[in-house]
Amino acid sequence: MQMKSNRARGSLTTGLRVVLLIGLAQTAVLPAQAQSNNSGPSLSATAQQFQQQCSTAGGYFQYGTVNAPPNSDYSRVVNYKSGSKRKGIPLSHTHIEITSALDGNVYDVAIDNVFAKDYSKTAKSVPKSYAQAITANSTLYLCSGNPSKVPYSENENLAQQGFDWVHTNCAASGYPSSFQNGFISTDAGVNLTNSQKYCYL
Repeated sequence: MQMKSNRARGSLTTGLRVVLLIGLAQTAVLPAQAQSNNSGPSLSATAQQFQQQCSTAGGYFQYGTVNAPPNSDYSRVVNYKSGSKRKGIPLSHTHIEITSALDGNVYDVAIDNVFAKDYSKTAKSVPKSYAQAITANSTLYLCSGNPSKVPYSENENLAQQGFDWVHTNCAASGYPSSFQNGFISTDAGVNLTNSQKYCYL
């Protein structure tokens, strides 16, 4: 009886040691799991505001800093690109690159010039309002109203992805549109692409 009792105590002691070791191992893993679950970027209050605005509109949101050479695939911060005409109006674009504060990637952003408040159909340059507000290392908050098609692939040295449709949705002016409402906003809360003058296009 005594030997059986000793064996029982030995078995109980071994079991307690196993439970203790398992408990210690689980405790050691928890901090790493918690760090992994909280490793996402911490958005500023301003970024949260614009992210919510874009989410409500059903768009694709990004924000980050504007790149300049040599940290850009372009020779300038803002870059004019001509386009085809629609109803006699040139559909040119301004291209910039940003480094995202959300994922650290570099994105090429195509901005329609016709949605600038000072767009001129005869000018072959970046609208002045864009050039003044979009400066090196400035922060922009961007919402694409074409979420099912962006980001798209880019074959550039730094930017491997891009997006567009970062402007107002003309449906707000009564024109038919299957797109969502987009925007480009500065830290000061200025929406650079909300002109609806050429929505009839």
